[in-house]
Amino acid sequence: MMIHRKIESKKPVKIKTLLIDGEVLLKIGFHATRNTITERGRVKTIYHFLDTIRKFYQEYYITKVVVFWEGANSRAFRQGYYPYYKQNRDPFIQLTEDEYADLQAQRQRIKKYLEELYIRQVQEDASEADDCIAYYSQHSPNEHKIIFTNDKDLLQLLSEDTDVYLADRTRKFLVTTENFHKHFPYHYSNVAIIKMIGGDQADNISGIEGVAEITVLKLFPELKNEPKNVEWVRSRAKELLAEQPDNTAVYKILEGRTKWGIYANDYFAVMNEIISLNPPHVTPDGVADLEEIKESPIDPENRGGVQKALKMFMEDGIRLNSYNDDAFTDFWLPFQTIIKKEQDYFKQCLLT
Repeated sequence: MMIHRKIESKKPVKIKTLLIDGEVLLKIGFHATRNTITERGRVKTIYHFLDTIRKFYQEYYITKVVVFWEGANSRAFRQGYYPYYKQNRDPFIQLTEDEYADLQAQRQRIKKYLEELYIRQVQEDASEADDCIAYYSQHSPNEHKIIFTNDKDLLQLLSEDTDVYLADRTRKFLVTTENFHKHFPYHYSNVAIIKMIGGDQADNISGIEGVAEITVLKLFPELKNEPKNVEWVRSRAKELLAEQPDNTAVYKILEGRTKWGIYANDYFAVMNEIISLNPPHVTPDGVADLEEIKESPIDPENRGGVQKALKMFMEDGIRLNSYNDDAFTDFWLPFQTIIKKEQDYFKQCLLT
C-alpha cells in the first residue's frame, strides 16, 4: 500500500513499517497495568500493546507492522564470547511465580491477537530480537522503518530510512539521524564504540575499568562529530599515551582492562562480537525465515481479522472507553487498513 500524499520528486513513496521489540512493549504494558488484574490476569497489557500500534498508525502513517520476539537460547552466542553478557538482566523488576506465569500467558495471548490481525511476527532460535530487527532493517530498502524499543543498542541502525523510537522509563522520543545530536553528545555512527569503552550496565558489559562515557568523549572528542572505528580509537590511544604516559585511562584502554580481567588485544574483538549489529548474528535458517517474513504474503486462511479480535476482547473482558461507533472506528481502523493491505498483497501474489 502506498501512502497517498503530495510529493515533489518522482521517487516512489516507501512503505512505512513499524518494527517492534515485542519483549519490550510487552513488559512496558505488563508493569504499567500491574494494578488492574482480572480473573484472566493483566489483560490490559493486551490493550496497551494493540493501542500502541494504533497510535503509531495515526501519528506516523504506518501500513506494515512486524513484531520481534526473543528466540530460545538467544544469548548463547554472545555469552560464548563474554559469559557475563546480560547475566543481570531482569524484566524491570523481580517477578513472583504468579506474575511470571501471567506474563507468559499475556505474551501468548498477544501473539494470537497479532495472528488474527495479519501482523507479522518473528522469533528465531539462537538469535536475539535485536539481531533480527537489524537484519530486517538492513535488508529492506523499499521500506521506511521505525524501530520501537528501549534499547539504545538499536541506535546503531539509524540511517536515512530507519528511525528509532526510544521508550525508556522516563521519556519517549523518536530519534533520527537529523536530531540525534539533540539527545546524545556524540555522532550516531559511534554508538557501538562508545558502548565498547564506556560499557552498558543494562547488558552487564563493564567496559574499560574506570572509563565512563564522559571520559571517552574527553579523550576522543572527535567521536562527538565524526564517524570513527575501532582501529582509529586504538591508533589515537597509542598517540595519546605517547603524549601523556601517565594517563591511566588511556593505558587501560590499550590494555583492555575490565573488572573481569585483562583482555589485551582481544578486548575490542570480543566487544565487537557482542555489541556490533553490523552484521547481525542471524543463522542461515534465520536469514531464510526473515526473508520470507519480509517478502511473502500473509495467507488469510484461519485469520479472523478485526471481528475475531473483537470477540477475543469480549472473552478477555477488555472494554473500550466508549461503545459508540466513533470509538470503535478510531480503535480498529488502523488494523483494518493493515489487513486490507496484506489481503491485497496476497491476491496480487496469486496473480503473478
